[in-house]
Amino acid sequence: MGDQILDCMGEACPIPLIKVEKKLAQMKKGETLIVEIDHNCAMTNIPEWARKKGYKVEIREIYFGEWEIVITKTR
Repeated sequence: MGDQILDCMGEACPIPLIKVEKKLAQMKKGETLIVEIDHNCAMTNIPEWARKKGYKVEIREIYFGEWEIVITKTR
């Protein structure tokens, strides 16, 4: 198990969310996905979607307007 990074910088919704869904579907329980984003819409939609799926979510602001969403696949 390890962290995987998904670079979604410069991409607008819904592309980052679609990429996150596909990537998490390939991952195993307990693995962590770090999503790098710079789009406000994705900053709202991705954590909301992940929490509804029951995943653990942490948000880190890296720079002004750039974030990492850390999603741990818990099921």
